[in-house]
Amino acid sequence: MKFLAVLLIVILGRFKRRPKRVSKLAKAAIPQSVLHWLMLALYLVVLEVLLLLFFSWEFGIVVLSVELLALYLYLESWSPSELTGKYYKHWCRGDFQAAWLDLAELMGLSRTDEVTDCQKAHYAICQQHLYLSLTGFFSTLFWFLLLGIPGLFISLWANWQTQRQTPSVADSFAEIVLWLPARLLGFTFFIVGNGVSAYAQLKNSDGGKENARDWLFRIALAAVGEESFRQYQSGSDCGDEEFRHLAAEEIVFLNKLIRRAALLWLIVLAVLTMLGIETPLY
Repeated sequence: MKFLAVLLIVILGRFKRRPKRVSKLAKAAIPQSVLHWLMLALYLVVLEVLLLLFFSWEFGIVVLSVELLALYLYLESWSPSELTGKYYKHWCRGDFQAAWLDLAELMGLSRTDEVTDCQKAHYAICQQHLYLSLTGFFSTLFWFLLLGIPGLFISLWANWQTQRQTPSVADSFAEIVLWLPARLLGFTFFIVGNGVSAYAQLKNSDGGKENARDWLFRIALAAVGEESFRQYQSGSDCGDEEFRHLAAEEIVFLNKLIRRAALLWLIVLAVLTMLGIETPLY
């Protein structure tokens, strides 16, 4: 049932993005306090118990409808922004400030009217793009497939918790919730990207000290190519024509990398479903 719901939502998303009003509605419906999250958790547990006790295939369409609605509201596109659109064109022209202003505020970064370090701006955009793809699609999909609709809201809670300014004892648990799908996505990049370069970074013992955002970006850059990763570490002048060309290629390949990873996840999910390997939670 979960695979069918995911497949229908992905097919729908390929033809038409969610309207902005739906995105605003979904954002407004997310609880904004710990108490509200606890109440939601209680409701979800009760709902899951009722479904497990009284479910029959005659009501399968009802369960499918509920799953479709939840995914339609909260499962983002695996490509959260148009990196290969205006941003790519601005970058290829060397108009770094226009490229930054085009996406920075939209992606939740601190928007400034003057770009002084174009290389840092470029990597900040790419890293945020990748992180939004993780939290909006891959993490949500991972926990939905594992725990059903409660898992979907666990992923939403973890994203909400990590964005809070006030430190909390729940921060560590939220990091774990994001850490698991981030690790799986990193290994997926190793499979669908430059495996040799990505494997070298996967073996890096310092990876355990990084958060999910930094670790995943490092693996993704390595999966793009060894040259891209060396460039990121060296930090040469962004005015260099060679770097501008390399960065333009990074934009295109990073988009392809995310798309390949999403398709591989869907293929693996389809195979597991056909083998009858699926969690019983709805």
